[in-house]
Amino acid sequence: MQRLELPYTETARPYFATLANEPGAIWFHSGHPAREGHRWEWCSAWPETRYRMSASQQIQRSSQGKTELINPPDFLGWLATQQPESSIDTDLPFTSGLAGHLNYEAGYALHGLTGRHPSPTSLASIDRYDWSLVFDHLHQRAWLCLSEFISESLEQRLLTWHRAWREQPPTTPPEPAIPPLNWRSGMSREAYRQRFATLKEYILAGDIYQANLTRPWYADIAPEISDWSLYSHLIDRIQAPYAVYHRADDHTLMSVSPERFITINKGHITTQPIKGTRPRGATPEADQQLGWELEESEKDRAENLMIVDLLRNDLSRNARVGSVKVPELCKRVSFSNVHHLVSTITAELAANATPLDVLRDAFPGGSITGAPKRRAMEIIDELEMCARGPYCGTAFWLSDSGAFDSNILIRSLLKTPNQLMCSGGGGIVADSAVSDEYDESATKVAHILNALGRVSGR
Repeated sequence: MQRLELPYTETARPYFATLANEPGAIWFHSGHPAREGHRWEWCSAWPETRYRMSASQQIQRSSQGKTELINPPDFLGWLATQQPESSIDTDLPFTSGLAGHLNYEAGYALHGLTGRHPSPTSLASIDRYDWSLVFDHLHQRAWLCLSEFISESLEQRLLTWHRAWREQPPTTPPEPAIPPLNWRSGMSREAYRQRFATLKEYILAGDIYQANLTRPWYADIAPEISDWSLYSHLIDRIQAPYAVYHRADDHTLMSVSPERFITINKGHITTQPIKGTRPRGATPEADQQLGWELEESEKDRAENLMIVDLLRNDLSRNARVGSVKVPELCKRVSFSNVHHLVSTITAELAANATPLDVLRDAFPGGSITGAPKRRAMEIIDELEMCARGPYCGTAFWLSDSGAFDSNILIRSLLKTPNQLMCSGGGGIVADSAVSDEYDESATKVAHILNALGRVSGR
């Protein structure tokens, strides 16, 4: 691996802006300035091999103009076989490897289910990157990393860029102007009320303890508005610890997610589910009161505990026996628009398990399905009005070094050629109130919708 020093910038954004509208452009970051405790960010583009999965579990592999269809019984297990046999020994998180995102509906096959709503995009959009730009905010350093597997033509292109960047590092371009978008709700209050009532019947009948009910918003997009102009506009207004931008073939994922899913580093597994929400207050006193109410809420703590138990069970399938721990339970964490309760679960990876085994057996995340997970997913599919797409799925990377990281794709946008889709929801339990839950789903995404335009109704 080649590791070439670059002029450091406080965020990778000036560098990524030169790549953002290129095929396969991808950027994992934590906002600007980088959030406390978030040391690394990386970006790349021009993947030479791309993997896409259809509802039939067929994977389309495209490489240098060739397309091959594969139909593996375990697509995440199959992806693990696409990693190079020689692993890289590096202190950097991602220099080369697999990265991309899974739609929520990719989880149906893992649980033996068939969804009734067609997915708006490929179930999996995973790319193989043989180079990356890596930023270390602790030591204020940056590198261009080139894998031994990179093609000669791409290597020469990047080396030319490196020489130019060494002489004149890029600067953040002015924010591209975009007209305000008009958002419309995809589920009315009455439609939500009916589905909420049915969901409560399932809970009271003992079918499930909890399920996450979500609803979408849509906005039309003029074709001349670029993906990057939308995302740069969004991240100027919203900072998030697990943000990601990924240009796939026919769509772009734009996420400002606050939720980690699974991180694995040197065999140590961490997951941090979010469950329990209050809006931020208009004054410091009101804000503190809302935060205190969340911490003391028996309902919200019970919701969080259910998901913690579910994830403990999910992780135990690929963890060393006796290693699953819960070092933090229901800790209040505050973001720009909401307070959340966040728990932390840790484990040690079993000797015969891989990071993609852990992802497979925990996906979709319990915080956006419910408990028991399989039955909650069946009810979600029955009651929701459309496929979730990337929303509630995961964006992840698996480095050739073996390091792994992923988020839960909440607070996320799906950009298709002429439309944006954004969704929000929340966990429903026996004592949930319909008006509170309906309003909470809007509160969770209001800062995103308002950052890009105006909302017609709630």
